[in-house]
Amino acid sequence: MADRWRADTSAVTAIEFALTAPVLLAFIFMLIEGGRLEWTRQVLQEVNTNAVRCMTLGQDTCGSTSAIQNYARSRGLAWGVSLDNATITVATGQTCGGVSGMNRISIALPYNSVIGLLPAAPNVLSSTACYPAIT
Repeated sequence: MADRWRADTSAVTAIEFALTAPVLLAFIFMLIEGGRLEWTRQVLQEVNTNAVRCMTLGQDTCGSTSAIQNYARSRGLAWGVSLDNATITVATGQTCGGVSGMNRISIALPYNSVIGLLPAAPNVLSSTACYPAIT
């Protein structure tokens, strides 16, 4: 009886999978969450760049501070990132990278990790973009 029990290996695969599956799934979810984090960062930078350019060129959709903020929110939503909770700061005549007379927009977006597996994930994603003011 004991020999037959030792020779029976039919459940070994299931036991090995049960031991390795949590680590494998955690790794996969961390990859997905890391990709979402980087996607959101890239969208913030893209939105910021477009908004400060719109502001500087004086387009009709960016005539005031609130219009610029609404433009940035709509651009973020077009990329799939809601900026409703974001703090969007619009400033003119700023110094960026040692160059004065720049228009600057900064966006700070609270970031919540969906699965909580990224312990190094920031609580706030921030982005700043500058564009030379046209005089």
